[in-house]
Amino acid sequence: MGRYKLYWSTGSGAFPVAVLLDAGKVDYEGVELSLDAGDQHAADFLAVNPCAQVPALVLPDGAVMTESAALCLYLGDRHPESGLMPGLDDPARAKVLRWLIFAATQLYEDDLRFYYAERYTTQEDGATGVKLAASAALERHLDIIEAAIEGPFLLGDRMTIVDVYLAMLLSWHPGAKPGAGRFPRLAPLAEAVRAEPRVASTWARFAMDEI
Repeated sequence: MGRYKLYWSTGSGAFPVAVLLDAGKVDYEGVELSLDAGDQHAADFLAVNPCAQVPALVLPDGAVMTESAALCLYLGDRHPESGLMPGLDDPARAKVLRWLIFAATQLYEDDLRFYYAERYTTQEDGATGVKLAASAALERHLDIIEAAIEGPFLLGDRMTIVDVYLAMLLSWHPGAKPGAGRFPRLAPLAEAVRAEPRVASTWARFAMDEI
């Protein structure tokens, strides 16, 4: 049996996956790709993930997993020593599952449509409308998650992988960054995640402040 191999890039959706591995003190190999240089389209990486996206995780048995939320669920359960995923008998697990999937399917997708609007239309002038709709959806979905936060983290004093995932998404969205004033609960949540000892070094390595 080998060890994990995580394909990642700075500022990417691989961030919460790396946090779980780092917080759990899991032995793994990190392979950094430069998306600007087009490393994700290299033949050797396409053999791992034909979608040309990070994160991609090669498991110790050689199997490949992709999709950030799926990886968070798998690693959170596989390595409970990270302390970021409530166990099966923990009442908090239902909330974590709900909001993690919400973040992955709603907020993440809103960001993709906003920043890569041209991918979502075949019309020459369609990207503007896609971007406007994505921005409105993002604000609406952020309001929903804002209302659910117990503070300082989603579940109160307990940080989970959902908070890490949300902090990543907020780093991509200028209007939600600390100091922007738009989200009085989300912005402090992101700051609390960033300062957490289990996260701080990974945050720096992924250059999350430079996005």
